[in-house]
Amino acid sequence: MSSEKYDAIVIGGGPGGYVAAIRLAQHGKKTALIERDLVGGECLNYGCIPSKILIENVKQFYKLSKSGLLKNAGFEWSILQDKRRKLVGRIREGVEYLLKGYNVKVYHGTALMEDDKSVRVKERNGSSREIHGENIIIASGASPISLPQIAYDGKRIIGAKEALELPEVPSTLLIVGGGAIGLELGTVYAKMGTGITIVEIMDQLLPGLEKDIAKILERKLKQLGVSIHLSSRVVSAEAKDDKVKAVIETPNETIENISDFALIAVGKRPLVRELGVDNIGIELDNKGSIKIDEHCRTSLGNVYAVGDVTGPPFMAHKASRQGIIAAENICGFVRVYDPFTVPSAIFTDPEIATVGLTKDEAEKKGYKVKVTRFPYSSLGRAIAEEETEGFIRIVSDEVSGKILGVQIVGSRATEIIGEAVLAVKNKLTIEQMADAIHPHPTFTELFGEAAEAAIFKPIHMLVK
Repeated sequence: MSSEKYDAIVIGGGPGGYVAAIRLAQHGKKTALIERDLVGGECLNYGCIPSKILIENVKQFYKLSKSGLLKNAGFEWSILQDKRRKLVGRIREGVEYLLKGYNVKVYHGTALMEDDKSVRVKERNGSSREIHGENIIIASGASPISLPQIAYDGKRIIGAKEALELPEVPSTLLIVGGGAIGLELGTVYAKMGTGITIVEIMDQLLPGLEKDIAKILERKLKQLGVSIHLSSRVVSAEAKDDKVKAVIETPNETIENISDFALIAVGKRPLVRELGVDNIGIELDNKGSIKIDEHCRTSLGNVYAVGDVTGPPFMAHKASRQGIIAAENICGFVRVYDPFTVPSAIFTDPEIATVGLTKDEAEKKGYKVKVTRFPYSSLGRAIAEEETEGFIRIVSDEVSGKILGVQIVGSRATEIIGEAVLAVKNKLTIEQMADAIHPHPTFTELFGEAAEAAIFKPIHMLVK
């Protein structure tokens, strides 16, 4: 058995882990990275990136097909799947190139923590080795939650990974869970003509999101022919004869659903205990996530945790930011993670993006709240692109004018939320937002119009 010493060991090569490893190496730290599957993790290989390739290409085709500008045009799903594989591979090769260029040692295998400075690596080739690090960053991610009444088999009852890689567009698809992953993929397949049924145990889609935003998405999904059952649950399911037969209990009746596939998208659980954290005294919360302080440090002073292992929100950009913060704290800087400025981005149609406080959250914190809303239907660029569904809402402090939060539902929401993040993080005021010149015609003009409305009246909406 061989042994190697490092300044830092990073467990997990996803958007939290590989980013942390690169930053550590940039500061001169001898760094090891352990990845059980593919560098880039779930996000790059099976989630964020491949799903956006499908979403964007299908969206473009669907919009053109409904515009009357295409005649007798078909869609080659197999070509899109080839494109997905190639683009994902290209990005992964880029990450591998960076790790190699910064002399990060990559171990392909599973990790087991023996103490706060020792990790046993069981490599894919069957060999085992112990490596030592003065500091450790846990970035092992999370795995999908399964349900006993509709057991995952990877063939007919599938997760997001398999749903992204289907070789053909299914005729019918049952989606269990009305969260972001299920709705994003459901939108893709609905636009391709798949009959979609969504079952959500709560009384709205995207539980936790403000209901007026969720309602807009629900209405759009129904326009695509999606059947939605809220306050409902799957009580049993069986995969048989190339179909999934499921029994769904709704508030009013019990129904049977027969679909080609069932996608289970009910959430994630942190991949923590598999690492042996219980044995070395790392403190977990009551949901099994690793507890961290504002510096991303665990209950063991030289061990840090970032990304999905620290609990929701399960977002790649959160993981990356935490990875940088953990790495720089190891390198002697004093960096603090601020969850308040982590944006949410949901790539449905329309898109949804938020940052900061909602109206109710701001009021609970004691602010005198002012809420300003501007619709996409009054924006020139949105009309030009026939993307008039949605709105921007700015939550501000009426006393100071400080922007407390922003919610956007509509086209390009996930792109333009970045401006809102800057505003919230830097405590900008409504007046400062209104003074910024936004290029015309763009979707970013939503900010200027909403800010003008907060101060006095918007130019492009009649307010008497």
